[in-house]
Amino acid sequence: MKKVLVLGAGLVTKPMIDYYLDTCGYEVVLASRTVAKCERMIAGRAGGRALALLADDTVFLEGLIQEADLVVCLIPRNYHTEVAELCIKHRKNMITTDFETPEMRALNERVRAADLIILNEIGEDPGLDHMGAMEAIDAVKAEGGRVTSLASYGAGIPSREANTNPFGYKFSWSPHGLIMSANMPAAYLQEGKSVEVPQIFDHHSLVDVEGLGTFEAYPNRDCRGYVEKFGLDPGVSIYRGLFRYVGYCNTMLNLKKLGLLEAGELESFAGKTNAGLVAELIGADTAINLKQQVADHLGLKLNDDVMERLDWLGLFREDAVAVERGSRSDVLVDLMVKKLSYLPGERDWIIVHNEVIAEFPDRREKRCSTMAVEGIPHGDTAMSRAVALPAAIAGRLLLEGRVSARGVIMPTEKEIYETVLAEMKTFGFEFIKRVQRLS
Repeated sequence: MKKVLVLGAGLVTKPMIDYYLDTCGYEVVLASRTVAKCERMIAGRAGGRALALLADDTVFLEGLIQEADLVVCLIPRNYHTEVAELCIKHRKNMITTDFETPEMRALNERVRAADLIILNEIGEDPGLDHMGAMEAIDAVKAEGGRVTSLASYGAGIPSREANTNPFGYKFSWSPHGLIMSANMPAAYLQEGKSVEVPQIFDHHSLVDVEGLGTFEAYPNRDCRGYVEKFGLDPGVSIYRGLFRYVGYCNTMLNLKKLGLLEAGELESFAGKTNAGLVAELIGADTAINLKQQVADHLGLKLNDDVMERLDWLGLFREDAVAVERGSRSDVLVDLMVKKLSYLPGERDWIIVHNEVIAEFPDRREKRCSTMAVEGIPHGDTAMSRAVALPAAIAGRLLLEGRVSARGVIMPTEKEIYETVLAEMKTFGFEFIKRVQRLS
């Protein structure tokens, strides 16, 4: 019986555990800091084992890796390299759903030399977006064309009926992950020329998706390196973005201007109120008439939609700061989680949308592929399934020896994406494709 070690019991883990235990019949060891979360996901099923694992318990971690046939790493990325080193040492394949880091990329030759695979970026975004893009790119090449532009978007937002707050957002993945990504710059290519974006929320646009509506899009990380990985020409345009409901970007931009997205320095908030903290952040002597003071500081009208959202969140209230010690972003996350969480029965919505401009000898086309799936009421979220299932399916391929590539790779290999996308259809995750002739 194959044994899979899954590290991390976060919001997206459960569908993977279900797949490996119920569909594949594998033995699963689920290890995380909070063993109660692991136990809830294992749910007493035969073949499943829940364990507590502290971040600094390297000896115990090494023992677990040594016993496994496959390691799936769903813990924060700052631990990935440590796990990867142990996987190389004990000749174990490894999967992560997170972005490939430079440190992980640097292991490529050692992983290849060990005849191993470390597969990264195999979730929703990144993951399904890559696979949908590669499917489109390979199809264009097979028809004798070339791709001149690729725009790829991902989203994890409330379904329309669950979109019940002024932020237009609810958490279906790590709240701290959201803050971390909000602080990262981005870059993309416009006809081969770099466009660097230091502040992502100040660089948003509106994108129409047929059948779904209009969304606000903002750039997601530095995507210039994907030109080579996708096998595209140097002069191509390539853009990766995230979708949100309209109004989200200006709100996040102004939260950043207030300093509430700062995730670095830790400080004490003992004895402080939300209003008092905000007054301190804008250099005000008093929290009296704070909403007007903040509006003036941000250059907004008092009745601006952004100001109404900040008020709704509770930033101008004299409630005690709930975080005793942490970063400013920890204070924001605490407020957001309390008001931006899904209620029982509410559905989230994932969208993956790719737009390819292709040139052929006799024509020019725009090819769109769109995947839109809602969560299961009182069941698994769409996000958890969209992240966990591609990784789980890919893990099965590795365990069955059906992936010939070696090294630190992405799911751009045809032997991976064809099988994963085909099986994802059986779970209701399918790209709807449309072609528009441009000339």
